[in-house]
Amino acid sequence: MKIKFFTLISTLFILCSYGQVVKCKTTGLAFRSKDETTDLWSKWSEFEAVELLLIIDADNNRIKIFSKEEQVYDIIKTYESIIDDDGDKTSKWLCINEDGLKCFVRLVKLNSQEGRNQIYIDFEDLMFVYNIYRLD
Repeated sequence: MKIKFFTLISTLFILCSYGQVVKCKTTGLAFRSKDETTDLWSKWSEFEAVELLLIIDADNNRIKIFSKEEQVYDIIKTYESIIDDDGDKTSKWLCINEDGLKCFVRLVKLNSQEGRNQIYIDFEDLMFVYNIYRLD
């Protein structure tokens, strides 16, 4: 009986440790766009306060942002995380949205700025960034 119980607990622990769903809340949104005629990027807009639920579901290779129009990004490819000279860590994915447009999604932990977290959505002609914090 003890062996069965231990096996059950061990199996549940292993399954829970493999399931990776990260839930976050956004606190702000900024964006910039590319000018079609000059091919130059605009400056980043000022951050607007926005509180949304954001879910990174590694099990299903999907990132969702629950804005007025739900944003769904299916992960096509995962890149190796990098840490820059300031100690900031970036995780990056190549994704496709519900309209079939490819984009990059970058999760950035700004260790140089007291561990602030941001998620960037980079399209060919539009970029936006959310300030985020992880929900427990």
